[in-house]
Amino acid sequence: MHDKSSDPHPSREELPLPDYDHMPVAGLEHRMRSLPADDLRTVRAYEQEHADRPQVKQMIDHRLDQLEHGSAPSGGDPLAHGAEQARPTRGRSSVSPQTAALPPDPLPHGTYDRSHPTQPNNPRTRHR
Repeated sequence: MHDKSSDPHPSREELPLPDYDHMPVAGLEHRMRSLPADDLRTVRAYEQEHADRPQVKQMIDHRLDQLEHGSAPSGGDPLAHGAEQARPTRGRSSVSPQTAALPPDPLPHGTYDRSHPTQPNNPRTRHR
């Protein structure tokens, strides 16, 4: 059997967070809290070999230090949907061309359009 905690070059399939490569840094910190030390070491080795982001490695090292000094992994599920992931939808969207907003009405004749500052009736360019 292959011991993933001692593997210096873990593969994506060995990660305890299967969507790790697509997670924002802010989401990683919360997900890592539920991992035991061996899984964190696997994630750190993968991070070192791939993205090598200093802030992520520092977060992992900090969490490993906490675990070595008596903290326990949280009871959360590292695979649960977080704020960074969209929840699966249960049906089709109700948005359609029939429910879309109407286009804006054009400006009535003689109304100043501020998007064209060189118009003759522009108060900013009118002679005093």
